[in-house]
Amino acid sequence: MRTVFLIAASLTLCVHSLSLDRLFRSYAGPDSTMELDEFSKYWGHFDMDGNGNVTKQEFDTTWKNEDLGDEDRAPFFFLEMDRVPDEVLNDLDYVHMFRIFDENGDSHITKTEFKFNWEGLFDE
Repeated sequence: MRTVFLIAASLTLCVHSLSLDRLFRSYAGPDSTMELDEFSKYWGHFDMDGNGNVTKQEFDTTWKNEDLGDEDRAPFFFLEMDRVPDEVLNDLDYVHMFRIFDENGDSHITKTEFKFNWEGLFDE
């Protein structure tokens, strides 16, 4: 039974890692890193009405629809990311979030930096 649990846990981690890799590749530029505009495009795609602001409802809906992780914690994730506390996510917040993800401050987020910070912020 213990072996079955360990195998299931390992498979879950592999699938999660593959989806993070796919997510990163979808938005990274030709240099295989994310610059601020590419990072902003990722979070901006949560903006369902196209007004430039991601509301909590839009965030929660997209988070759940894309199966990005613990959907019960999506409201908490939204609040964590709302760095300019105005109850929406937008370009003002993305700049702050980008700096958090860009570990070495070189204005490029590598896949390693992205994965490390994603897991630190959004995984249990």
